[in-house]
Amino acid sequence: MKILIESQYAGSILYFAVLRKAEAVWLEQHEHFRKGSYRNRCVILGANGALRLSIPLQSGKDQNKPFEMVKISYADPWQKIHWESLGAAYRSSPFFEYYEPQLKAFYAKQFSSLSDFNQQLFDQLNLFLKKTIPVQFTKSYEASETFEGLDLRNCIHPKNPISLGNELVDFPSYIQVFNDRFEFVPNLSIFDLLFNLGPKAGDYLDNLLITSV
Repeated sequence: MKILIESQYAGSILYFAVLRKAEAVWLEQHEHFRKGSYRNRCVILGANGALRLSIPLQSGKDQNKPFEMVKISYADPWQKIHWESLGAAYRSSPFFEYYEPQLKAFYAKQFSSLSDFNQQLFDQLNLFLKKTIPVQFTKSYEASETFEGLDLRNCIHPKNPISLGNELVDFPSYIQVFNDRFEFVPNLSIFDLLFNLGPKAGDYLDNLLITSV
């Protein structure tokens, strides 16, 4: 199945599971940026519960420009904040230190565009997950009516965290860092799955039952 989908910041577990099942993936680069999505945010599990990490953007979140032209703002030290938040949340997890050296670099280097940051981080995460996902980038805006495949843009969204569009997805539980404080929290950022399951994260993704893909 050929899939059309948006770029995400350290995408959700569902996002990676869907892409691993696709024969080909087209990442939308020409739609106008949409606020309130996973394009510039991810959700991890911290000591006080679910924690949203958002990448600030030049011109703010209300901007009327194609995704490929969206620039990251470095006016505030968001990289330091995100990296310290990841460390506070997962340093005691089984595999944080294993992945730390490669990931830390993404929070030290400045990337011009959100698209570039997301894609380079996506590539690194897939190396950890031992899966090559065949990704191509749209050369112009793709209308859903003419796209020859499955249009999943905006189907994986923070407002419906355990759903793929209209499909409710069941996420088997695994041990999370703060399982002594909280019940299992499903479909967090792929960071949560990697740091807790390590090499078994890919098996978890491949065994996730998604009937619409």
